[in-house]
Amino acid sequence: MFRFNQILSKFLLTIILITSLPTRLEATENRGHNNSSLPKSTKIKDLAKSWQELLNNLFNNKDKDNPPPGTPGNGIARGNICPITPFSKHNTTEIWTNRPLFVWRGILGKIGVKLANSQDLLWSQTVDETDNRFPYTGPALTPGKNYEWVIFISQNGNNPAMKIPFKVIDNQERSQIRLDLIILGIQLQEKGTTSEEFTLEIAKYFAEKELWNDVLQQIYSIENPSEDLQNIIPEISTELCSG
Repeated sequence: MFRFNQILSKFLLTIILITSLPTRLEATENRGHNNSSLPKSTKIKDLAKSWQELLNNLFNNKDKDNPPPGTPGNGIARGNICPITPFSKHNTTEIWTNRPLFVWRGILGKIGVKLANSQDLLWSQTVDETDNRFPYTGPALTPGKNYEWVIFISQNGNNPAMKIPFKVIDNQERSQIRLDLIILGIQLQEKGTTSEEFTLEIAKYFAEKELWNDVLQQIYSIENPSEDLQNIIPEISTELCSG
């Protein structure tokens, strides 16, 4: 009986972990991942090196059939505007998150999302001249559907200056990735990782899947990045927006 209670307790604990982790994972999807109360990493140099290696991996994949967003030397810009993520110069980029974070370089007036081949905006948001990112706050996007990120120069504009196609990956693949992330998250929780370490490991997972835009989504979603990461982040727009 005692052993049965031990097994039952362990089973219930596992269920609690699995059911509670999606809350943290959902925060990652919503770009609201925030654990600022966690202690700072005691391995700052190792963390900075890992981030740099991850970005180098992204930049060095420019010759693949499905290169990372922007790809050094293939930057796209109209005027002073350069979309960073979600973006791919060569094709419709696929992303895992159904609530993307839009990141750009330059001065915009408004951004929006619409279904591909539709004229109607599903969501729009005016932005300030000083903004360079904004989270999608509309209803969760549908797996398997094609969308366009539309960019307007003016806050009152009706004719977009740019349309960036993207697709939320199909539901079956998306669900499998979500399960992988739940398992990875449990492992990271057991190790007592900090917020930034957690995000790094999630970004590395996406890199292995060659979901480069989701790698960038993770990097840009960190609310209180370490000083080293703050110094590394500007390299992204420099590399990806180079003409």
